[in-house]
Amino acid sequence: MELWIAEIKSTSERPIQKLISPLIFNEESNCYIASEYEGTIVVKTSNSKVQKVFLSHYGVTSNEQRIPLIYDEQWDVWYDKGNELEERSPIGINQCGTFFFEAEDGEGYIIDRSSDVYITSSLLTEEEFQRMKDEIVNMLEDLLTANEGPATPMKLWRGNVEAARHALDQMKKLHEVLLELEDEPHEQLIREYQLVPSSKIKQFDVKFLISHRIFPFKDKFSIPVNVRSIDIPEHRMIRWGLERLIDYADRYLRQARNRKRDLCRRASSLISALSNQHDKHLNPFEKERIVNSIKKDLHYVIESFQLVSESERHWTKFIELTDTCLSLHYLSVDEEELEQTHLFTFSPLYSEVYQYLDDLLNLKPLKQLSNTYVPLQKSPKLYEIWCLLSIIHSLIYECGFIPTQNPYIQIQRYLQRKGGLEGISFTFNRPVYRYKEYREPQKTNLTLEVHYERPFLDTEKSYRPDFTFTFRDGFQAETAFLDAKYKPLPNWEHWIEIIRDVSFEKYYEPLPKKPIASFLIHPNKLNDVSVHTWNATMNHRKQEELRHRLGSFEYKPSNKKEFVKWMNMLLHYHLGYNGVCMHCGTHLPANSNSEGGWKKYFTCSNRACEAFWVESVCFNRKRARRAQKDAHDPSTATLFKYTKTF
Repeated sequence: MELWIAEIKSTSERPIQKLISPLIFNEESNCYIASEYEGTIVVKTSNSKVQKVFLSHYGVTSNEQRIPLIYDEQWDVWYDKGNELEERSPIGINQCGTFFFEAEDGEGYIIDRSSDVYITSSLLTEEEFQRMKDEIVNMLEDLLTANEGPATPMKLWRGNVEAARHALDQMKKLHEVLLELEDEPHEQLIREYQLVPSSKIKQFDVKFLISHRIFPFKDKFSIPVNVRSIDIPEHRMIRWGLERLIDYADRYLRQARNRKRDLCRRASSLISALSNQHDKHLNPFEKERIVNSIKKDLHYVIESFQLVSESERHWTKFIELTDTCLSLHYLSVDEEELEQTHLFTFSPLYSEVYQYLDDLLNLKPLKQLSNTYVPLQKSPKLYEIWCLLSIIHSLIYECGFIPTQNPYIQIQRYLQRKGGLEGISFTFNRPVYRYKEYREPQKTNLTLEVHYERPFLDTEKSYRPDFTFTFRDGFQAETAFLDAKYKPLPNWEHWIEIIRDVSFEKYYEPLPKKPIASFLIHPNKLNDVSVHTWNATMNHRKQEELRHRLGSFEYKPSNKKEFVKWMNMLLHYHLGYNGVCMHCGTHLPANSNSEGGWKKYFTCSNRACEAFWVESVCFNRKRARRAQKDAHDPSTATLFKYTKTF
């Protein structure tokens, strides 16, 4: 079998446009390696007996789940056309993972098989793509307990450290019991054929008598004997349990190490910002608040780093101890899924082993709630699901929103009913505050509904943005959209066109009631340092109308803060709730000071946060004393400046 990368046009009568290049086999990885979006992967076979070729992957349980390929006579290749009904592109376009090809003859026998093909992400590094899969599971586990608030990441990591410490203590006890079994493990008698001298054979069977008659001068004969074997179901089950524990602990170890890297980057940014606070335009009050805010954030980062490092130490020791258990001689057997047996019930030592294993496998966070490690995955859909869970997670653990129902249970039930998450919605509440001319802040209970792939029908066409946010405060309802775009972008100008076509022409212009924001999210940084707002190509009237309404921001596992900045913009700028802190999620109103009628200072009242932001009003606004011809509307004449945006 030869594998090639080909250019394909699925809608064409002849989909294969050209063969680009042969796929190169990687000796080190022992597989073919390709990158998504390079082109589809096709098969050439010189075996004349081949009648069918299938795309398959590990975990397939029946022939019906394999994808049959189509033969192209012109190019003499077998190819996958994709499936429009399933929204599946030809293989290699937007999937990541491992698969292989199988060729069958006319009678259905497999007569050829390719080596594994591994497709990597073209938008994320291999480490970041793995992190995205890990985080889907980690966030689901967090959401299982997210029914009280306000919740914080610090609380999560304290819980993780306690769970890691408890898991390590349990593993130490399990290790002691397994060492006891090392001296005298349970065995069973099995019958196997061995060469035995004829003088020591005590029981004759027909096979021995015939062999002895045919070979009278032969000294040794193969006869069945009973031998002791440690390869019993219980040992295979113990090995299975230990292997699963390592799989789960590896995930938490990766999570801790990724978090440590993020915290190191954050600390470096804060230290740099602290050393550069020499802006002569800042008054002493502003400078003091900014420096204090950065120091509080740095203290938080250091405290988080210590917690995460402790978690990392526990999981590292846990894995080392589990590896030691797996090296015991009686566990050098195959695996078999754990279940209760007679030996596990009535043998004191084996009963202890079973109890420790069962407790560890069902320990939160070790109990895996969702399997995302399938061999072949549609990467745009995976990115969308990660975005959905990450958005829900950030709203709860960073922005202080409290879900009205447990999100994990919602997801579990919705999947059982629908088989997918399209159409699911989540509802949250939190208090918000607005400072106007009044001395005391006005408190309002804000309700937020987040919908995934909900269509709206109040236009000529039915559109379905990935994420719809509806804010209700008892007086009004406002909507914002986010659309995830996981695709390679040749240049910045192309991205501007997508923002125009999607954010403006689909999710803004056709709607009778305009959204307060229509943004795109993408896993790659596109020259936008933070939240990028787009209105450069509009005329002046549109520029004024679209201020902070259209744009994009980077969103991926190593950079999730952009979403929190976007929420700040929605609540402070568009909804006018300028007295609420989105940095720590506190439910207390911020402290406010004014400077004349054009500038307000806000300091988060949470002593561990003390985020600081400034609200300024432009002098050039309608009905103002110094208004010019191009004066801003009052709704767009406000500017917010934040300290925690590094």
